[in-house]
Amino acid sequence: MKKLLSVIILSLSLTILHAQFFQGWGIMAGATAGRQKWFTQVPNSTGKQKFLLRYNAEIFGEFVNNPTFRWVTELQYNVKGSKQIINSEKIKYVSQYAAWNNYLMIRKEMFAIIPYVKVGPRAEYVFSSDQGFKKFHITGALGAGIEFVAYGPVKFITEAWWVPDLTKSYNVPDFGIKQHAWELRVGLKFAVSHGEACPKALN
Repeated sequence: MKKLLSVIILSLSLTILHAQFFQGWGIMAGATAGRQKWFTQVPNSTGKQKFLLRYNAEIFGEFVNNPTFRWVTELQYNVKGSKQIINSEKIKYVSQYAAWNNYLMIRKEMFAIIPYVKVGPRAEYVFSSDQGFKKFHITGALGAGIEFVAYGPVKFITEAWWVPDLTKSYNVPDFGIKQHAWELRVGLKFAVSHGEACPKALN
């Protein structure tokens, strides 16, 4: 009997903790503008690097019941690349990524909007690359966004990101590549309500 009671209490405790910990989830999609930096010992061998516009998509979860600080974990599909101009000819390089991203979110609740910043690492897996990029590497990510206050659980959000490689995407003797990208996203967040019913007044 004591064991059964202990299991019930533990289950209820974990349920309450999970309800307070999980704040919501969401989906996003947007544009990715990528450009590469080449490291080479041969002068003037890289041509002129230009941004290449591609796309991204994400699903995320938001955690920690705190008005200022949250943890956001995200699964992302991203397409990044770069464009070269050599002798008036445009050459495009494209890589496709699957990433697991984790951010510290710092937010400020206001009347009609909730502005926020996110910062943290991304662990990227390259499953397709025109340049034979390494399969795994790490990028940094710094983003700013706005969550629009709305009645009900569905919120509209928009974000802008700077995403620089922390490790080289391609690295051989005398030559290396780092990928840098800017992202613009829009999406929906499905928030979890933690409101409690008001106690009844005593007669």
